[in-house]
Amino acid sequence: MYHKDLQDQVVISLREQIQKLETFPAWNSRAKFVILLLTEEAVDARDVAKYVLQELWKWKVMNAVLLLPTSTNKSNVSHVLMYTWFPYQLPSGLCGELRDVIHVNSWILDKDGGRFLQNSSLYPEKVPVDLKGCPIRASTFEFHPFIICDKHIATVTNSSIIDGLEIRIMRSVAEGMNMSLILRIPPGDDRGGIQLENGIWTGLRADIIYGKADIVFASLLRKLEDHLIFDDTINYFTDRFTWFVARAKPYPRWLAMARVFDPMTWLVGFLVIILSSIFMRILYSFHTVKHKEVSHDYWRFAVCLSSIWAVFLGEGVPIMPCSLPLRMFFLSMIIYSLAVNTIFQTFFTSYVVNPGLLHQISNVDELVDSDLIYAFYYVLDKFFTADFLQKLKPRVQCEPFKCLDYVATQDNYATFCGRALLAYIVDELVKQEGKHEIYAFREDSFQLNSVMLMPKGSHLFDRVNMVMTHIVEAGLPNQFLKTILDSRRIEAGILALEDLSGEYSALSLSHLQGSFFFLLMGVTLGLIMFLLEVITYYLIGYSK
Repeated sequence: MYHKDLQDQVVISLREQIQKLETFPAWNSRAKFVILLLTEEAVDARDVAKYVLQELWKWKVMNAVLLLPTSTNKSNVSHVLMYTWFPYQLPSGLCGELRDVIHVNSWILDKDGGRFLQNSSLYPEKVPVDLKGCPIRASTFEFHPFIICDKHIATVTNSSIIDGLEIRIMRSVAEGMNMSLILRIPPGDDRGGIQLENGIWTGLRADIIYGKADIVFASLLRKLEDHLIFDDTINYFTDRFTWFVARAKPYPRWLAMARVFDPMTWLVGFLVIILSSIFMRILYSFHTVKHKEVSHDYWRFAVCLSSIWAVFLGEGVPIMPCSLPLRMFFLSMIIYSLAVNTIFQTFFTSYVVNPGLLHQISNVDELVDSDLIYAFYYVLDKFFTADFLQKLKPRVQCEPFKCLDYVATQDNYATFCGRALLAYIVDELVKQEGKHEIYAFREDSFQLNSVMLMPKGSHLFDRVNMVMTHIVEAGLPNQFLKTILDSRRIEAGILALEDLSGEYSALSLSHLQGSFFFLLMGVTLGLIMFLLEVITYYLIGYSK
């Protein structure tokens, strides 16, 4: 009982000192600690050492040496016992559980002052290369293509995780350390998590704070706030972030004919027809052509206009020109019409098959001047200036996948996220009923690094970083992502083969809307002119 009270006093005193040290910015639980226990009472050195080191382990202090002075009598100190422990080496510890302390060395007093009994290090490596299958708890959240869950399982659970870039990286890290990976998906919809006003944490970060995970990941971006509270690993993946908007709508097919030339070219073309008709009329007026060489009816302006229009369309004229001046003029018009018609027919076919797109918003200036709704995750706010955020209104906050779904469903949404996410989900997303294509800006706004978070002072932090460095230097993250995206494209291609027969079809009314539109317009104008002539005829006849 007496020894128990003494141990409690030692622990209470130690706890108070650690709590005070922990408030300093320089606090580092992975540092080397020396604890000196001064007592005049006889104690069981091993029990006291185990009790003290176990208390230190609650504060993630592992590199600690406990000094216990012993003496043969109350006045002379003969030597100092030194104790430590090894969390992953039996018989001292098993997978981080303290089982017994190790007498690592002793300091012997002699006439020369003193010496160590053994020539051994007081702070040997506590985390071995081979951790012998000890578990490492990892919390994550479904986030393509970093964490992929089985889509055939309705409820996302721990066992539904099947693949992903970060899953492959984490499995490689666990394999390199010879640890058993235990994956967990926390409840709720908050992926990263934040600290609420009442101090409660949510999401993945809550699992670290409350000791439910040794490491968390789900495309978490490097932030200063995380670095102050958690230990963040090295950068293992860099994603390029840009804006995504709905693909511009295609031109109406009835405009296919009109889009071959710009308005000015069309205007010049019709002016050429009118001026050519006038020129033909001038040829007769100035007697350039003898009257006997051509019929008088040929020189009416209406006939001249219809003849030039026929030449322009590649059709025959009602009266064959016989005089040399007319033939030379007609030959020049035929050559001109041939060149114009060749260009028109070539581009007309292209526009019928692919009518093209209306104006596409393709840069930030056009985006800001538009009336779109901006939807992106709140975590990205800190990467924009305050002035720029003020321009991004109206604003909707949502997870990246949900934001992209808004863009694919509605035309008036824009989102900001990484290209890796779009590359993975775009094939499946845009093929759904009621979805349209998504356009990504060509220029990237910036690049952000993904990290994994661990508890502050985690003893596995250095080993995880070492293994992860080897993985990054080998180029495995990019290779993992390429393999995942290739598999995704192959799957999408196989699904598309079922509908391959529908990719090619005969030209329908939708393809030839332009032709029928102008035909209808011509018939309508002709009918109007016919009715006007009939009305005029009856009015003139009635007046007579």
